[in-house]
Amino acid sequence: SGESGAGKTESTKFLLQHIMNLCKGNSQLEQRILQVNPLLEAFGNAQTVMNDNSSRFGKYIQLRFQNNTVRGAKLSEYLLEKSRVVQQDAGERNFHIFYYMFAGLSSEQKEIYGLLDPSLYRYINGEFGTKEVAEHWMHKYQEVCNALDMVGFQEQEQVDMQAILAGVLSLGNVTFEAQESYGPVKLSAASRGWLKAAAVTLVFCPCSPVSPSVSCCCSLCADARDSIAKVAYGRVFGWIVCKINELLAENVDPGVELREIGILDIFGFENFAVNRFEQLCINLANEQLQHFFNHHIFQLEQAAYKEEGLPWETVTFNNNESVLNLLLAKPFGVLSLLDEQSAFPQATDKTFVDKLNSTFKGNSHFHPPRSCLLDFTIVHYAGKVQYTASGFLEKNRDTLPANVRGLFISSVTPLLIPLHIHHEPRPTLARVKCEHEAPILHIWQCFGLMDCWSSSCQHSLTVLMERMYSANPHFVRCIKPNSQKEPGVLDSQVVLQQLRYNGLLETIRIRRDGFSWRPSFEEFAER
Repeated sequence: SGESGAGKTESTKFLLQHIMNLCKGNSQLEQRILQVNPLLEAFGNAQTVMNDNSSRFGKYIQLRFQNNTVRGAKLSEYLLEKSRVVQQDAGERNFHIFYYMFAGLSSEQKEIYGLLDPSLYRYINGEFGTKEVAEHWMHKYQEVCNALDMVGFQEQEQVDMQAILAGVLSLGNVTFEAQESYGPVKLSAASRGWLKAAAVTLVFCPCSPVSPSVSCCCSLCADARDSIAKVAYGRVFGWIVCKINELLAENVDPGVELREIGILDIFGFENFAVNRFEQLCINLANEQLQHFFNHHIFQLEQAAYKEEGLPWETVTFNNNESVLNLLLAKPFGVLSLLDEQSAFPQATDKTFVDKLNSTFKGNSHFHPPRSCLLDFTIVHYAGKVQYTASGFLEKNRDTLPANVRGLFISSVTPLLIPLHIHHEPRPTLARVKCEHEAPILHIWQCFGLMDCWSSSCQHSLTVLMERMYSANPHFVRCIKPNSQKEPGVLDSQVVLQQLRYNGLLETIRIRRDGFSWRPSFEEFAER
């Protein structure tokens, strides 16, 4: 764990290499475990203002052993930042794979996929890179191709995958315009070519004509467009993870007991100039990991000393339980209130912020906006973070329009067909009962079954933490040396700040004053 850019992913790779070396690993399985990283980084990492190779998802790698030999592995992924596909802030990029494709595909291949000059595509902000950067991306694209072959993707599957990515980019250039005030919306003239390219590469409903206009506002049409792009990309990423797990699955008798080492590499704490819904989810995950750390290092450790009757002066630490209660409490935590507001069609980002202000008035971990702006501040274990609430409700609803679900189901691309399975409604929302029930149902009928992202986030983190608490944990704390992404520079103030909020100064004290070596009575007597 550690801040974004502190070196968690690189440390994970070194740790995997070290474990494979200890196993004297030279088998095909062990080499495959090491070689899936380029694939995961290409599709799951992106450049941010804090880190040029930032993980935009969390991964938990389970290595399974028999007689000190790796017999299999399993990868679990958490909370892929799909919104990055359709929007990036200044100084940031989309997922690496889009740039790798432009640099690595030949002119003939680009023509097959309908790819034009990268400067034309809105989803990558019309940006590419210098000649040196493009050469680096070309090399990375070749690494990805090698990894796809190694993982076991068939040639047609690789073609389908890249066609979908090209289709997503084309889809981003589709725009809409109102024919008249409050009238039907039509496709802009400049978008027809882009829509055709997207439909061909995504292989949607080849027999269905495109409706020239629909009775809907431009913003809802744009939301539907972006929903298709995010879901399609998420499906590609999930598909890759499934194929990796098929490749790395252990081939042993089910009755054989295997030991396990799990490695969690998850996105680091983030505090940007503009912090959105994604940063709230990421920082929630880090709050939970910090609480897990505190529980093991401080609470369990000191409880053991008291139980043994040892003379011990209690070490105090910064307990972040109150911050977690602020975020997760039901029915009046930040995420519960967000789900509640998301269920009402009349609710807006402003009504959500107003609800937070009234609910958490006087809470030391919540600061209301100083002006009428749509923002609020949460005092996390790592410091204050100001969140921009604009877009919170839309991202949390994560709605896939019903007719769009039909497009995926009827697609002739096998990769896209199972999408509808992953968007079943959550039973918690179905139980909402109030005087607004009819409008809620009406919205579901018009725009598909709503799937609150915060509920999905909480569920994923609950499953993850259950795994953590059932294990014997070892903590690797990654410390960021400076905020400028510069090598060989150590900023003592930046380092000290991290040592303080991570609780490492208190950890040093408890390790120094405590009992680090604990043999069993049998070991002691034998010695």
